[in-house]
Amino acid sequence: MNSGHYLDWNNRPIPFKIYSDLTSRPLAANFPIPSMNAIKAIRGVINNKEKPVVTESNDVEIASNHNPKSISLTDISSLLFFSCGITRHMKYGSTSYYMRAASATGALYPIEVYLVCDSLTDKSLDAGVYHFNPGEFSLVPLRSGDYRNVLSSFAGNNVSISNSAISLVFTSDAWRNAWKYQSRSYRHWFWDAGVIIANLLAVGHSMDLNVRLTLDFIDDKVNNLLGLETHKEASIVIASLDHTLTSSNKKNGNRIQETTLSQDQTIVKPISHNIYPLSSREIFYPEIWKAYDSSKLLDNKEVASWSKIHHIDWMGKNQQLKENKQSNDFTRYYLAQDLIDYNSVTSIGKVILKRGSTRNFLNDSIPSKVLSSILLNSSQSCGNIPVDYKADNSGLIDYYILINSVEGLESGGYYLDKYSKCLEFLRKRPTKDFSGHLCLDQSLFADASAVIFLMADLGNVLGTLGNRGYRAAQLESGIIAGKIYLLSYACGIGASGSTFYDDEVTDFFCPNNKQMATMMAIGLGVPSYKSRSGTILPLRLTKNQMIGENSTVF
Repeated sequence: MNSGHYLDWNNRPIPFKIYSDLTSRPLAANFPIPSMNAIKAIRGVINNKEKPVVTESNDVEIASNHNPKSISLTDISSLLFFSCGITRHMKYGSTSYYMRAASATGALYPIEVYLVCDSLTDKSLDAGVYHFNPGEFSLVPLRSGDYRNVLSSFAGNNVSISNSAISLVFTSDAWRNAWKYQSRSYRHWFWDAGVIIANLLAVGHSMDLNVRLTLDFIDDKVNNLLGLETHKEASIVIASLDHTLTSSNKKNGNRIQETTLSQDQTIVKPISHNIYPLSSREIFYPEIWKAYDSSKLLDNKEVASWSKIHHIDWMGKNQQLKENKQSNDFTRYYLAQDLIDYNSVTSIGKVILKRGSTRNFLNDSIPSKVLSSILLNSSQSCGNIPVDYKADNSGLIDYYILINSVEGLESGGYYLDKYSKCLEFLRKRPTKDFSGHLCLDQSLFADASAVIFLMADLGNVLGTLGNRGYRAAQLESGIIAGKIYLLSYACGIGASGSTFYDDEVTDFFCPNNKQMATMMAIGLGVPSYKSRSGTILPLRLTKNQMIGENSTVF
């Protein structure tokens, strides 16, 4: 706030990455809306049971009569649209604004998505490396050929990647978000990727797809495979997707076997294509790239070392956290078990179209069962975030909640005990608008019924996972935030993400543990307005429309 930084609207980055020298491949226009019940899809429930975590070392049978099928271009189109496609087109004056299926900090949409695949069995897409352009709703071919095993080799010969029909690589273009948030935007890379992945996990579950997330890869080699410009755009996470294989299918030899490539086979020639500039000028923030470079994995030896981190009892610190709080004499509020009826909730596809970022809350109370449903279904599904640095139902993130107005609950600060499924009252709020103060003195969050602060014990995380652990904690918080977003709209209320005063949040919730750090904050409440649902838009923007002065994103 004291830096003198201001928003130069004439230099605002365009919201699309556009290759001027490549021809795109249109995605399918007619794809189905994912129809699974939204809460079941978000939580990962199959026949009233939690979907097991699927790691690179095991595949899980969903049903004995399940027959795996090939992924089609229609499937890919649905996955990409409901994860990060354009769902709203609005016009103010002569300016067009395009909103997407998942939220983005500052509505700047820094995350790019790349597809690595073999030829589809229906011949609708050739093997290759592609960039997804949401403006054209198209795939832009960057490399020709099947690079799945090559990508797998950059991730320690990761079986999840080589065995999957497709892999999506999420990257961040640093300037697009740094235009507003400067160096702090590094953490936004993982928030914005995380909320997209939350959509992807839910939609993939609705489509009976396994999704596996890989953070363990040689950064520079993956960046080179995608043709990314150094210290401009960088890879964050790989999501591999495929239909579940049953034991009988494995015995019949339908499973792709692990392939170890020689060093010569993994040497990928650099590629360079002409890309329209995002702005007339860009500002370089060295702190962003210092954080990124200090957490890179440089070779297969480092990948192998990092990949050995499995079965860590991240939540084993739960007792230690309690001891570090002000008192062990807590008032406990057990979360309502009469949760929102699944049958009253619409499909995950419709919830994604309905979702937005609430701009005004009514400062009204919400029912305790709504808060309970959001907390339980998001926290209990944390074990179904299939990341490669763990192979159990643990997680890096703890929930702290500042409640303003929830029926049956005293206002103040709480800790969510996920084991006991209860809220532990920590302390009273010092002022009525304290939640707004913590969230950078924004009245929106003072009017929220509750604000959830997702926090991590960075001392424990960095001590185990090294500098790359910061990426993991931020990404996991982004995924959880995405689940909270979707659950809020499924339950009929609104939500919005926020930045915050880091040290003040820690001082309020964890005064005796300064290693606890806030990753992300999400306000929940009753919107003061009724917004229109998004739609499946038949947009095929031209390059001139995407780069024109009147084509921006909101």
